[in-house]
Amino acid sequence: MKIETLVKRLAGPGHRAASDALVALGARAVRPVLDVLCDEDSPVDWATSATVLRRIGRPALDPLIEAMATAPTAEVARRCGWAHSGLEIDDISAFVPGLRHPSPRVRANSAYTLQLKGETALPHAPDLIALLNDPDPDVRQRAIWALPELGPGVVPLLRDIRRSSTAGRLRRPALTALAEVAGPAGLDDRDLAAVRRLIRVKQAAEVPEPMHLCGTWFAVPTGDQKAVLEAFDLTDPEPVTMRLGASAWNGDHHGWDSAHHACRRLYVSPCLDGWTLVFGNPFHSAESFEQDQFMDHCRTLSTRFGEAHWYGASCGDDWTAWCVAEKGEIVRYYDIYEEDDQIGGPHPAEEGYVLPHIDPFPDDAFDGIDIGDSEAFGARYNRLKAELGIPDPCHATTFAARASVDPSSLGRQTEVRGHGVLALTACGREHGHPRGALEI
Repeated sequence: MKIETLVKRLAGPGHRAASDALVALGARAVRPVLDVLCDEDSPVDWATSATVLRRIGRPALDPLIEAMATAPTAEVARRCGWAHSGLEIDDISAFVPGLRHPSPRVRANSAYTLQLKGETALPHAPDLIALLNDPDPDVRQRAIWALPELGPGVVPLLRDIRRSSTAGRLRRPALTALAEVAGPAGLDDRDLAAVRRLIRVKQAAEVPEPMHLCGTWFAVPTGDQKAVLEAFDLTDPEPVTMRLGASAWNGDHHGWDSAHHACRRLYVSPCLDGWTLVFGNPFHSAESFEQDQFMDHCRTLSTRFGEAHWYGASCGDDWTAWCVAEKGEIVRYYDIYEEDDQIGGPHPAEEGYVLPHIDPFPDDAFDGIDIGDSEAFGARYNRLKAELGIPDPCHATTFAARASVDPSSLGRQTEVRGHGVLALTACGREHGHPRGALEI
């Protein structure tokens, strides 16, 4: 059967048999199948043609690299990159020349392909390390992401570069890569001392910045950092800039690549407008989110500090929550998803707002509006909100702005006393700091 006929059958119910036949043809089938993959108007599902090329393996490597480098659109480049990264080639070294290709797309995708190979790609770590000094930022970032997946054997290679007198511009990104691969444990004494000096310099001139909020944090009305560390059973406090603390909290909360990633350490802020904020999960990570743990800890904190708040917010959906305890009692608890379990309220900090689980608009407010038309929906929303005097929804940040400190509104107006620290929880004392480079 002709190759053209087999390629057409990739779009029909017999695509499995056609795929097998094309794979059996090997190199002869590469160009016709690649043409279909690069045709955004083709009736053949792109994943079907890409999978055929993956199965053909080595004969498809160079044509895919060429197609990636010359792709007319980002979509075509993406398709070719997906096929390239899954090529069934036993000899990993076949992908290494792509790390030196003139096209940054090819270099980045070749690094990603080695990343997928894990520790079997360790012999090619020096080629990946060379990309840390690549002129293209996306390629540099891809190398940073790839190196940790090659395993701990990367650490001595990066340390050698840090101590080399001839490594030149590779020395600085090698430090970032070390932190990404192994965290603070990957740095030797000299590098740790250099990082600490930089932190001290930056602390002296740092201006508070609005924080990206996703996760949970506590607020207690005190500047006694030692007492806060004791109350959370935290040890080994390491001075950090506010930017570094925020980077650690966000990185830990969104981490997924190791056990206890989100419960090893907490960021304890400087005293901000009279409040110390503690970001992170002080409890051993569980499969399910245990709200009662946070409420109980809020009660306990309030017996020591007179008052304690707990807040929650998500950057991925509309979840928001807050809890206020005074002298050992919960006086207010609210969670947008747990409206039947509210405690207390309304709280003075909620005055003038509507609780976010409540829909304050009339049932027919958006009749005739296509929900997919964001411009029309927004116009109707704003008009009705003004006409009917509908208040803004309350959020953990709006509540915190009135009741304690809103981390998303930090700025030059914020009074800062002392400095922040990263400190280890019980899980952190057992497992150490999570790996990952942080902003300073």
